[in-house]
Amino acid sequence: MPLKSSFCYSVALATVATATLAPVASAATFNFSYTSSAGTITATVDGTLQPDNNTVFVSSISNTTFNGSPAPALPLTGSSVDSIFAGVITGQAVLSLDGSVLDFSACNTTTCNDEFGFFPAGFITPVAVFLSGGGYGSVFELFVITNYSLTPAGTTTVPEPATVLGLLSVAGVGLLCKGRKLEK
Repeated sequence: MPLKSSFCYSVALATVATATLAPVASAATFNFSYTSSAGTITATVDGTLQPDNNTVFVSSISNTTFNGSPAPALPLTGSSVDSIFAGVITGQAVLSLDGSVLDFSACNTTTCNDEFGFFPAGFITPVAVFLSGGGYGSVFELFVITNYSLTPAGTTTVPEPATVLGLLSVAGVGLLCKGRKLEK
């Protein structure tokens, strides 16, 4: 096998292996519930389950209820930590299936006139904190893990950007090798 052809096959094989072994995240819908001293919030959370199979990067929250009644819509989500420093809702909202990772705010406006959220452990207190305002009861209290639930309702596999780039690289190497073969 000529050196150029051997090189093409080696690069193609390495690229396929890289693309195949890249982690895959899952876009999913989750059922959320948290019970505070003011009452119970339920919602549908859309997000991306990370490769650790626990952490969820939240993209939106909908169908919110408070104590069984429809509650104000919260179209904006973000990081509680980032938002407190910025003064407006910003950053990546994060929840986890087991409740160990919480950095989440959901608000009706950029200045959060109606909201609920979680501050991670170590930010305000040594343990996570839950807060809510307006139509979600007005509380600021320590997070109680037994009152928290985030469970998958549906999942769609989404390739990570590295996988997509890897597959594009395979196509590029294939075209390169095909072009070299035609030149002979």
